[in-house]
Amino acid sequence: MHHRVTAGVLGIAAALQGTGAASAHPHVFAEAKIEIVGTPDGQLAAIRNIWRMDELFSSSVIVDFDKNANGTLDDDELAEVGATVKESIAEWNFYTFVEAGGRDVTMAPPDEILMLWENNQLLMFFEMKAGEPVDLAKDKLTVSNFDETFFVAFDFASESDFQLVDMPKICVKKFLVPDEDEAAKQWLASVATLAPDETIPDDGVNYSKVLAARLEVTCAPAS
Repeated sequence: MHHRVTAGVLGIAAALQGTGAASAHPHVFAEAKIEIVGTPDGQLAAIRNIWRMDELFSSSVIVDFDKNANGTLDDDELAEVGATVKESIAEWNFYTFVEAGGRDVTMAPPDEILMLWENNQLLMFFEMKAGEPVDLAKDKLTVSNFDETFFVAFDFASESDFQLVDMPKICVKKFLVPDEDEAAKQWLASVATLAPDETIPDDGVNYSKVLAARLEVTCAPAS
C-alpha cells in the first residue's frame, strides 16, 4: 500500500501557477524516488531526486509555460520551468533533508533542475552534492523529502523508491513509514481545514518531519 507523505511549501505553486497564497493541505502530488550516492572511499557523495508530478499540476504548468501553444513543453520551455523551480524552492532546501548521526547534513544546491515531459506529466531530476564530509562507516544516514507548509505531498510507495548507488556493499537500508498517532491525526485534521490566509499551528512538534517516510542507511561494520 502506498503511504502518501504530506509535505509542503508555497514555492512551487507560487512560481509555476502564479498563486499568491495556498491552503495548508496538499494541492500538488509527486511520486518521488531518491538515489543516495556514495564515493569509492565510503563517503556520501550526493542525493539525487526524481519527482513525477501529478497530471493536474502538470497541466497547469503547460498553461503558463507553453509559449508557442503547441500543447506540450519544448526543450526551451522545460529549461525555463527548471530555472523557475530551482529559484522557487531553494529557500526550502529543495525539499531534501539528510541527517548523519542525528545531525543535519549541509547539501549543496543543485547546478540545475532538469525537466522532462512524459505521458502528460512533468518529471523533475536534480542532484545535490554533500556540502560536508560524511563518513558512512561512522554515522547512520537518514534521507527524506518533506516540507513544512503541507502544500505538496511526496509519495513513496516502498523501499525500492530509495536506491543506493556506489555505496559500500556493507550498507544496509531500512525503509521507515511512521505511524500517525492520535495527536498527529488531530493536528493534520486541523491543518486540512485552514483557510488560504491562515498559518499552520505551531505546537512545538515538526509534524512534517515526524510524518515523513524516510530511509535509514547503516554502513558500519558489524561489531
